[in-house]
Amino acid sequence: MSNTDAESKERRLRIMLVIERFDPAAGGLEAWTAGLARYLLEQGHEVHVAATSFAAPGIAVVPLRIARSDLPSGLAHNIERALAGAAVDVVHDVGYGWSADLFQPQVGSRVINLERDLRSRPRRARWRMLASPAFRRWRRDLALTERRQLTLAKRIVAVSETVRRDLAMRYDIAPREILVIRNGIDVARFSPALRERYREEARAALGIGHEVLFLAAAHNFQLKGLDTILNALAGLGPDHQARLVVAGNGAIAEYSAKARQLGVGHRVTFAGQVDSMPRLYAAADAFVHPTFHDACSLATLEALACGLPVITTRVNGAADGMQSAREGYVLEAPGNAEAVRAAMIALMAAEQRRACGVHARQLALANSFTANCAAIAAVYADIAAARRKTG
Repeated sequence: MSNTDAESKERRLRIMLVIERFDPAAGGLEAWTAGLARYLLEQGHEVHVAATSFAAPGIAVVPLRIARSDLPSGLAHNIERALAGAAVDVVHDVGYGWSADLFQPQVGSRVINLERDLRSRPRRARWRMLASPAFRRWRRDLALTERRQLTLAKRIVAVSETVRRDLAMRYDIAPREILVIRNGIDVARFSPALRERYREEARAALGIGHEVLFLAAAHNFQLKGLDTILNALAGLGPDHQARLVVAGNGAIAEYSAKARQLGVGHRVTFAGQVDSMPRLYAAADAFVHPTFHDACSLATLEALACGLPVITTRVNGAADGMQSAREGYVLEAPGNAEAVRAAMIALMAAEQRRACGVHARQLALANSFTANCAAIAAVYADIAAARRKTG
């Protein structure tokens, strides 16, 4: 065997990715994990995936099925049992198990997410949830599970500075012990060139003329601030020719009724589940995402990569590196319809949209998906090297 072949074999790692569902069509975390698996396979690594379900036949991973559980600790326990004796070099868990070499909670702290989700709900709905014994049990179990995950993990990776701050403060972890590797996006698939190519066709399909089109994307409409957007849109008045398209399978009937009650039903289109988001980005003039929490919204990153100005909140990890009036507008707190409306009015000006769009694309290029995966692979190499030294 030549030296080159020996080095190549040594660099080839057996990697176990741990996720609840392995299904790229689900978007978000699932799509990101599937993309990482493809990257690792292209680099010559052997990729195993532990999940409760699989729907990615085109990706040549080694599947390991995990039993489902209604409680976070139950799922973590099932993962632990399934991984016992697994012949792999690195276990990379994106947020569900107990004993990972690399623990990367892609959605951030689920405990903090839950608290922010509760705050986004109307008071009566919040009280009903808090009064439920089943919910209280699940909440306690989640808190204990997350603390154990972070205590046992050999390396902790946060997807944004926002997540690092949250984890460090909640669990009294020194920030230097948490590595930040920002999520990335496919900057070739999501690009200004693609917007140019499909723009007229995409806008015609939506019945959009010269109006400024704001795009929102979410499944949990409440958490992602759709109430705030609708209230902001209602405050624009007839002088501002703006439209809103909402992508995602959220509570469409409920929010359609809200839009009508606010007098903006004719200006809002609910697109439901969208198979080709690039075409919606092509139709849009700006992306609006005033979320109550997002570890690092992939839809926000996609919009930036397409050269769309973005309106979002500081609690969206994807806003790391953004400055108000540069890539769009970053609001200090969610739920502020007046601040969203002011940002929308600023982006009604074509010159401001163009300037913000240029900066948005530049920020996305600095955080490409390839760079994201390469940074994670470098951590794998460090883990494997340390294991060889101690083994």
